[in-house]
Amino acid sequence: MTDHSHLNYRPDIDGLRAFAILLVIVFHAYPRLLRGGFIGVDIFFVISGYLITRIILKGVNQGSFSLLDFYSRRIKRIFPALLVVLLFCLFSGWFILLADEYQHLGQHIAAGSVYVSNFILASEAGYFDTSAELKPLLHLWSLSIEEQFYLAFPFLIILSTKFRTPSILTILACLLFSFSLNIYLIKQDQTTAFFYPQMRSWELLIGSAIAYINLYARPQFDQIAHTIFRQKTPNKKINSANILSWFGFLLIVVAWVFFDTKKIVFPGAWALMPAIGTACLILAGNKAWFNQKILSHKIAVFIGLISYPLYLWHWPLLSYLQIIEMEKPSSGLRFLALILSALLAWATYHFVEKKVRYREHWGIPTGLLTGLFLVGATGFQIDKQQGYAARLPNYSNWTAGELGITPWQKNNFISQPSCLKQYGNYIFCLQENKHLAATAVLLGDSHANHFYPGLLNKPATTGGNLFNVGVSSCLPFFDSPDKKCTQLMNKALNLVIEAPAVKTIILSAYIHSFTDKYIFNNHEINPIKKPSTLLKTAMRNTFQQLLNANKRIIFIFDIPKLDFRPLACRKRPWRINGQIAKTPCAIQRAKINEQQQEYRHFISDVLSEFPTITLWDTSPAFCDTQHCWAMKNNKMLYRDNNHLNKTGSLYLSDYFNLQ
Repeated sequence: MTDHSHLNYRPDIDGLRAFAILLVIVFHAYPRLLRGGFIGVDIFFVISGYLITRIILKGVNQGSFSLLDFYSRRIKRIFPALLVVLLFCLFSGWFILLADEYQHLGQHIAAGSVYVSNFILASEAGYFDTSAELKPLLHLWSLSIEEQFYLAFPFLIILSTKFRTPSILTILACLLFSFSLNIYLIKQDQTTAFFYPQMRSWELLIGSAIAYINLYARPQFDQIAHTIFRQKTPNKKINSANILSWFGFLLIVVAWVFFDTKKIVFPGAWALMPAIGTACLILAGNKAWFNQKILSHKIAVFIGLISYPLYLWHWPLLSYLQIIEMEKPSSGLRFLALILSALLAWATYHFVEKKVRYREHWGIPTGLLTGLFLVGATGFQIDKQQGYAARLPNYSNWTAGELGITPWQKNNFISQPSCLKQYGNYIFCLQENKHLAATAVLLGDSHANHFYPGLLNKPATTGGNLFNVGVSSCLPFFDSPDKKCTQLMNKALNLVIEAPAVKTIILSAYIHSFTDKYIFNNHEINPIKKPSTLLKTAMRNTFQQLLNANKRIIFIFDIPKLDFRPLACRKRPWRINGQIAKTPCAIQRAKINEQQQEYRHFISDVLSEFPTITLWDTSPAFCDTQHCWAMKNNKMLYRDNNHLNKTGSLYLSDYFNLQ
């Protein structure tokens, strides 16, 4: 492995790009088919770190590096295709999106134009965040991380050179620091660990370390490789490259096949597998058989060359399909979207990128910067004007203020800082009157929290001072079968028992997700006992302890879960299927009966042992003999397919005539 082809153009790296982009786009279009395809982004990070660092190191060490030239070339490489896609989203969104959707797009265009999409998306992320499929520019988060890396990294190399510190030490120190931050935060704040550059730069820095090795430490690396692979003579060196190449490919394939974000916490240490796999493939050099015959094949190279515009194009098209259709688009439509993405990517590469990238006129980067600034300013104006609702007067009505988490957050129905400060690391923490002792407690997950607005209006039930506490995906029982919930829920329940002013406790949760074993398959539980046995034991224990403490218990049967998004009931300018809105805005009652059968049997079996517990069944409020309705009296009751909005919460509390 002592050839120096790694210093010149590497067609196999374009082939590696092709592999990465295919993983990403197939994962986005068919997530069940390719659950681990998201690792394509991690492959891109390593490749980007390698290529950019090679440019910087060579320039700095030769004394020819210019920040102005470096950023000028970055602008000509990255801005043209991005401008085309952002302009497309601006123009098409005007005709396709409703006011709140267009406003949201404007926010993301403004963020994408200055490469801070990752921070905006991190601020939006959460249990109730808008579905990823409904954000046409969601994918710009990774580009933002790369651009932020490009802004900071050259200065680190320049400073290390100025102070005569070997560049590799700077690279390794930053790599270890970034990786350590990621490992530390991944279980505490996965959103920050995923979106912030401090926690993801280590993947780019792996590429940086490879660049340094290939430029300045290749003989030493080859010697180590020969020793490890027991290669004693130079004419057998190619075997070392092959082993390294196949090993790297194997790591990526294992990650691709077995990774599933429902079962692992990502990125964290798991991201090492695709990152190291990519590093091995780059280190192997383009003479390794896999690199030369597969990654350097002309088809792979072609896909790699259009990989950047293909990445930019595929997600907005898939997202628009999700937005305008009432249900998940058919596999055929998604396939057509990918084909169209490839055609647009080729056109963008051939007619835009190639025409701009290699021209040396100083006015080109200035013009691109100006253009991107104007597009970003337009996005900002769209946000400020709330999506220009007047352009579609017949389509924008109740929906803008009823759907999604934003109205819920603006009404302060999730948590209060003072409550969190007093009670700890809960997601839902609300006090009707923080200066008085609570008289009733609403305990559970988000499926308890969405009853909070309605219960506020029922002092006869709550005693006048309602306290809501809970954690997403956590059941309101002692010693929850889900171990991550045990400490928080036990603490909350003990507070209730020890509080003499609390007379009533209201329990609710998304329990049928447990009874269908969805969550049990994704969290650590006792492998000996069945989930149903553990859950029933936890419920009985909780009910008995609360009753022994003379608490009144109200248990709320969960609301019907829709098989469509409430968005489908909105009138849209057009849909592919020709139907402007879902009619009726309801799910068949028979489906709900089937959906809740196991759940109802499970709950009823336990509650039959505790006749003093009050049961509130939500289904009669939403369902007749034929349908369960998402809308009543032209008012939307849901904010997504399984949570009530404020209107729905108030409607339900009035229906029960609580006392």
